[in-house]
Amino acid sequence: MASHRFSAALAALVLAGGAAPVAFAAPVPRPAPGAAEVPSPSAGTSVVTVRTGADREGDAEVTPLAGVRLGLYAAEGAGEPLGAEWATCTSDAEGDCSFVVPDTGAGGDNAGSRFWVRQLPDGVPAGWYTNPSLRTGKGSGSGSVESAYQFRTPALEGGRTYTSTADFMRSTDWAATPYLASTGIWQQSRVNPPLPAACGLDVAVVLDLSSSVGSALPQLKAATDKLTDTLTGTPSRLALFSFDRNSPSAGTANHPDLVPVSTEAGAEEFKELYAGWGLGSGTNWDQGLNAVAQADPTYDLVVVLTDGNPTRFSKPYQGDGSNTHFADVEGGVFAANAVKARGERVVAVGVGKGVEGVSGLNLRAISGQTAYDPQAPDPEAADYYQTTDFAAAGEALRNMALTHCDGTLSVIKQIAPEGEGEDVTGAEPAGAGWQFDASTTTAGVGGLPDTRTTTDDGTGGVVFHPTFPTGVDGAAVTVAETQQDGYELVTQNGRNAVCTDLDDGTPVAVTDTGTEAAPGFTVQVPKLSAVSCVLYNRPVTEPSPTPTPTEPTPTPTEPTPTPTEPTPTEPTPTPTEPTPTEPTPTPTEPTPTPTEPTPTPTESTPAPTEPTPAPTPTTSVPPGTGGPGGELPETGASREAWTAALALLLTGAGAVTTWRMRHRRRG
Repeated sequence: MASHRFSAALAALVLAGGAAPVAFAAPVPRPAPGAAEVPSPSAGTSVVTVRTGADREGDAEVTPLAGVRLGLYAAEGAGEPLGAEWATCTSDAEGDCSFVVPDTGAGGDNAGSRFWVRQLPDGVPAGWYTNPSLRTGKGSGSGSVESAYQFRTPALEGGRTYTSTADFMRSTDWAATPYLASTGIWQQSRVNPPLPAACGLDVAVVLDLSSSVGSALPQLKAATDKLTDTLTGTPSRLALFSFDRNSPSAGTANHPDLVPVSTEAGAEEFKELYAGWGLGSGTNWDQGLNAVAQADPTYDLVVVLTDGNPTRFSKPYQGDGSNTHFADVEGGVFAANAVKARGERVVAVGVGKGVEGVSGLNLRAISGQTAYDPQAPDPEAADYYQTTDFAAAGEALRNMALTHCDGTLSVIKQIAPEGEGEDVTGAEPAGAGWQFDASTTTAGVGGLPDTRTTTDDGTGGVVFHPTFPTGVDGAAVTVAETQQDGYELVTQNGRNAVCTDLDDGTPVAVTDTGTEAAPGFTVQVPKLSAVSCVLYNRPVTEPSPTPTPTEPTPTPTEPTPTPTEPTPTEPTPTPTEPTPTEPTPTPTEPTPTPTEPTPTPTESTPAPTEPTPAPTPTTSVPPGTGGPGGELPETGASREAWTAALALLLTGAGAVTTWRMRHRRRG
C-alpha cells in the first residue's frame, strides 16, 4: 500500500464525546523521493504498518521520523519481542514501520493472531529518546494511571494490511478507560538542547490559564514576576504565551516579540502584559507549545508553567476537555519536538497536585529525561520540575535563570533624556556600539582583560565572565567605558555606576576610576554570586549663547520702531499749518508793491515752495508705521496717527492755495 500523509489521519479525528470510533477519511498519498513503499500482503501474509512522527507542522500535521524501531510482542507484559526477524521493523523516510507477518492465511500458524506493538528499548535514532509509558486519567490529576505505550493489532487475516492510523492504535473513543485513545502516530521525544552558558537569556514564558488554576492565579503571576525580576539587571529578554484549550487563552494575546528586561522599567513593561489576564477552560499543551514553534523570534529557553495534564490537542482543538488521553500527550510531544528542533530548551514546571506523581511522565515527555531533585539540586541539568505550589515554582525559576550567572559581571548602559544634575527619569537601554573594557589585578583570575560592545538587542547590556582558580573567592574588576561623542556620564550619588548583587538584591560598593573622556569604576565580583552595574549617559547640551540669541535677533529688530512711535507725535505739522492761514495775508495786503515782484520768482519755483509742507508730515509720521512703499497701515494706533497727519496736511495745503489765489488777484 502506498505511503500516506500524516495530516490525513489527523484530519479524520473529530470530537466524538464518548462515541465509538468514527469512520476514517481515505488517506491522501504523499510522494517522497527515495522512500520505500509499505509492502503489499500476499494471500498468506498480513502487513502491520505503524506511522512514526517527529515534529508538529502547521496546526495539525506531524512530520515523519525515520529510524524508529518497533517490535511485535506476544503478550501485553512480555519482556522481549518475538524472536523472528519479521517481528521487528525500522521506519523509513516516510515514517512507515512495517511488519510482514507470515502464515496468516487460513490454517496458518499466525492466522487470527493478535500481537502487541511496542517500541524497542533503544528504538529511536540519535538525538531522540523513548517514552515507554505515559500518564492517563482525569485532567484534574485524580485517578492517575501509568499506561504502557503499546497497542494491540486486530486479529490478522492473510492478504490484508493494517495501519495504525485507521485499523488500530488510533481512536476517538474519549470515554473508554483508561483513556488510551491515540492519534495513531507513534510519539518519541527529541533530546532537550542544553541551556546556553550565558548570564542573560531570551526566554519564552508559556502560562497555563486553564480553569483548574482557580484562586491560585495571583500566585501564578507572582511566580512569573519572580522570574522577570531575577533576569532584571542582565541582558535578558522575555516573550509571553498562554493557553487553555486554545492558544492564546480566552481573553489574552500571545506576545512572541522579545521585551528587554535588563532595566526595571523594561521588567514592569513585561509584567503589564499579563497583569490583567484571567482564566479559560481546558488544557492544550500542544497548541501552547506550537505557538512558540511558529513564532518568528527564537529563544534560548522555553518555560512551560502548568498546573495540570493536557485534556485537548491540535487546532481546531480535539479531546474531551476533561480527561488526559494518549492523544492529548502525543500532541504536546510533537509540538515540543518542533520547539526543540529550533535549538530551544524546554523546561516544564508542574505545580500542585494536578501534576504530582506519575504526571511527571508527561512533563518528561515534553521536556527531557532529567527531573529536578531537591536533594541534589542541579537547575542546569533539570528538564522538568514538580513543585508543591507556585511560590516553590517561582524559586525554581529563579534558580534556573541564574544558573550561568555566578561569578559574572553584567554592565547595563542606559541613556537618559537631556536634563541637569543626576536626574535620569525616562532613561532607556542604550543601542549598539557602547564599548566597555574589563580588567583585574587579582592574581590567577582568567577571562580578563576583555572587551565587550553593546548590540542592538534592546538590552543595552554586556556580560563579563571572569574565571576563578581554586582558592580565589572573588576579583576586583575594573571597567572602563569608551565615551561616545555627544554624550556625558551621569553619576548617581556621585558614583560612576550603581551596582547590585543579583543573588540577594543588596548594593555593592563602587570605586570611581578613569578620566572624563574614559570614565570607569571598580567593583568586587564574588565567585559564587552575580553582580550587575548600571551606568547612565545623556546627550551633551550644547552651549546655546551663540545660536540661540542670533536666531531671535531679527525678531526684536522689526518691532524696534514700536517704542519710537510715540516720540514723533502728530502735533508737529500742527504749528506749521497756521502760517499760511487766511488771516496771515491781511497785514501784507497794504504793501502790494514790494510783494509784487516776489510772486514771479515764487511762481517760477513752485516745486521748492509747495513741497515744503509735504516733508513735514513725512517726518511727523512715526517710523515703521507705514507698509512697504509708505503705504498706510491697516489697523491700530499707527493708522490713526497717519490719518490725523494726512488731514492736517490737506487742511494746510488748502489754506496756502487759497491765500496764493487771493494774492494773485490783488496783484
